[in-house]
Amino acid sequence: MAKVTAAPVTIGACQGCGACLLTCPEHAIRPVPGGLTVRAEVCTGCLECLEICPVDAIRLTGTDPDGGPR
Repeated sequence: MAKVTAAPVTIGACQGCGACLLTCPEHAIRPVPGGLTVRAEVCTGCLECLEICPVDAIRLTGTDPDGGPR
């Protein structure tokens, strides 16, 4: 099964509300200059950030079982 992680926040769409920061149980989302980023090595793929984001600024990424990009 492919590992699903949240991708970096789309800077243009992010309103900076911080809902994802507060929701992430792994604290995988961190502020960076110019926006936020999701640390893929910490993200468990629970997708709570996706559910809470009011502007759909977070996108999914991952790999197929063969190791290639989806």
